[in-house]
Amino acid sequence: MVAKILRKAFYKIVGLNPLVDRFVRYRKPREYWQKRGGEGYFQEQEVVYDRTLRSQFIGEEINKLFYQSLLEIGCGYGKQLQNFNCNGVFLVGCDFSRPQLLKAKALFNEKAPKLIEADAETLPFQDKVFDVVLSSAVILHNQYAKAQKIISEMIRVSRKYIVHNEDTDITFSRYGYDLRKTYEKMNFKILKSISIPSAPDPSITQFSIIELPAPQQKIKPEDILLQFH
Repeated sequence: MVAKILRKAFYKIVGLNPLVDRFVRYRKPREYWQKRGGEGYFQEQEVVYDRTLRSQFIGEEINKLFYQSLLEIGCGYGKQLQNFNCNGVFLVGCDFSRPQLLKAKALFNEKAPKLIEADAETLPFQDKVFDVVLSSAVILHNQYAKAQKIISEMIRVSRKYIVHNEDTDITFSRYGYDLRKTYEKMNFKILKSISIPSAPDPSITQFSIIELPAPQQKIKPEDILLQFH
């Protein structure tokens, strides 16, 4: 009983500090985002103006492509989805955090894209159904084996382009992947790989657009040899 009370008190104290909470709980990412996502996270993120500028930059770059369908994995509360061409474009966002998706639905109201609760390592879509598949600050948080699975799934469901906005620094929850080098090693065509000028430290940012080869061979997770920055 005493141990249970102390454990509850500890997590209550930890929960008062989002950074400490992330450090303690992030070993179970889905559980973390079920608790962390939603209104509180939305309020925290929306006051950080450079994140809005980064989001707009990503939207502007992707909108230079010709596409009729787009999937964003780890779409969160839908911040990025708001920056894409909407007229005649089939937009889908998936995330494994229900609170994040509920917040996204509330923000979009009747104009909401299709929102699906799913883990990106097992996407519930058929092969080659989206022109563009995007990750933004998703791959960088996943350990090597899971990152391989997520990228493999992104390639599987895309028929034209893979787009990544993934920082390259290493922290307790970031693994320092260099996705440009990773795709180069697989002989994929890199259409663009640049830093994001509006970021506080552009040197750790990496925005990449990758064109899928045609005909495309099936890429297994073990075929993706993640490179590091």
